[in-house]
Amino acid sequence: MHSKAGITLHIDLTIVLIVSIVVVLVLIFKKTNVAISLAVGSMLFGFLAFGYRILQVIPQAFNISMTRTILALILAMFLAELYGSVGASQKLIEGLTFFSPSVAALLTPAIIGLLPMPGGAYVSAVILNELYETLRLSAESKTFINYWFRHIWITIWPLYQSVILASGLLGISIGKISILNLPIMLAATLVGTITGLLLIYKSADKECFEEKRGKLKELLHVWPFLLIALTVVVLRIDLVIALILVLLSVIMIYKPSRGALTSSIKRALNPTFVAIIVFSFIYSEFMKESGIAHDLVVKLSPLADLAAFAIPFLIVVGTGVEFTFVALAFPPLAPMLKASNDVLLLAFTGGFAGALLSPAHACLILSSGYYKADLTKVYQTLIPSTIATVAIVLLIKAALY
Repeated sequence: MHSKAGITLHIDLTIVLIVSIVVVLVLIFKKTNVAISLAVGSMLFGFLAFGYRILQVIPQAFNISMTRTILALILAMFLAELYGSVGASQKLIEGLTFFSPSVAALLTPAIIGLLPMPGGAYVSAVILNELYETLRLSAESKTFINYWFRHIWITIWPLYQSVILASGLLGISIGKISILNLPIMLAATLVGTITGLLLIYKSADKECFEEKRGKLKELLHVWPFLLIALTVVVLRIDLVIALILVLLSVIMIYKPSRGALTSSIKRALNPTFVAIIVFSFIYSEFMKESGIAHDLVVKLSPLADLAAFAIPFLIVVGTGVEFTFVALAFPPLAPMLKASNDVLLLAFTGGFAGALLSPAHACLILSSGYYKADLTKVYQTLIPSTIATVAIVLLIKAALY
């Protein structure tokens, strides 16, 4: 047992950590709420590591970083809900058809993907169905294109929980994380575009591309996303402050009704997501205080690359919740991730691949269910596309580091 934990029981903390993660995964597979599952797993680790001293360690997790992360998440979800409730997302989609139906087919889920929300692919699936019908896409092609492009941003966009949480847990700026993970987004976009266009042109005929086009001026509704990118990534303004500025701008320009504001706030105050962040930070504090992180680095250092990719991959495949790979894998791997940019890139790549392939991913389940697609056939496109994306990221990594 690590001396810092202050317990005389001879328990290997590595085994305790593995058991706690397995408990979380088993509970989630049994359809237990993710926050409750994470709470049980983290408390199990904490009690076995510290005994009754756990009551002294828990308060240490409630710090400024946790507060900022919770505020950023709530504000991001508030913005997402508000943007959709005022009809801005629908107008933006109409504007994309100005270029061509195929461009709109690929870009629409990507644009909607800038608004993180649980099961968000269902929202874009409903909005896109008419366009996809026009292009005569099969149910499986609809599912792949909508699902894939809905998630190309999850490792770089400042509003995504995985980026917000990783920044808080690792003490790395969101801007740096976004730039570091650009190879993942670019590789996913390239693979998705090639695959998506092949699917579209295989199904559609000339008449499909002669439909009435939308108005170019509707593309102006993209401004909130450009403002976020400018303030957070370029100007490096704190995300909480940037979100407040963008929210105030959205309210002043779109003038949402009191009902829209109220419903958006209620949906943003999602207790499950807040609880996940709280217990992620508690879990992280347990890792730090017990010394397990140092022990893991020593044990895994010869296999750092493999561990960095595989652990996030396996965790999110099991949970189906995108940002759990950060919540569960990043705390124990934190020293390795902070010390090496290429290892952190691998960890995000593993999490990204696992999120896309997870059979428990709500977006995949909801999207395929709405389109009545055969998941086996969807995976026939999804698996090779994910493998190709990972391969391209590895090639970029080899060239950069």
